[in-house]
Amino acid sequence: MHQALEPSFDRVFDTQRIFRLLLDVMARPGKICRLPALKLQPPAELNLFAAGIALTLLDSETSFAVLPENASVQTYLHMNTGARLEDASRAAFVLFNGREDRPELAGVERGHLLAPEKGATLVAAVTALSGSGGGEMEIALRGPGVGGTSTIAVSGLHQDNLKRIIHLNREFPLGVDLILADCGGSLAAVPRSSTIRREVNGCGL
Repeated sequence: MHQALEPSFDRVFDTQRIFRLLLDVMARPGKICRLPALKLQPPAELNLFAAGIALTLLDSETSFAVLPENASVQTYLHMNTGARLEDASRAAFVLFNGREDRPELAGVERGHLLAPEKGATLVAAVTALSGSGGGEMEIALRGPGVGGTSTIAVSGLHQDNLKRIIHLNREFPLGVDLILADCGGSLAAVPRSSTIRREVNGCGL
């Protein structure tokens, strides 16, 4: 049973630990880090580690959306962060279940030339992350922070969701940043500056 407020989550210590890891994976696309053990009790529909990321990034000055919409998750995040609920097309942060096909991702905020930083940050809860090999899909990344090519093996990320993200990021610096968190606490990121190639069963898409 989840509780709306999280007294066990230290808004200074825990957020600093998680934020440092987020900075690391954003600066080194394709790198996989392990999030610290968390004692959170989010709603069952919200990945424990995605919850920790959300509690780190959200505050009263930001907005968020949850896909699919879920009242328990929305209430939990609002009560613990003060962030306001928004439509996915306007939210600064969008949390979604990576395995589910989410057409709404095509319409999220990608910024504009005078303010590219207004592009949304997407937080995807996936099944598993690892280095090259072993996942349902491999995401090969090139660009700043990557020496040559870096590869993430991902299970639990719908192909069409990734296609939408690639399309959103077609005109850098416009686009979105993607954070991936799996059920075991592994963390990776794909910033909008990265060029993405995805492969399923060895076939490029």
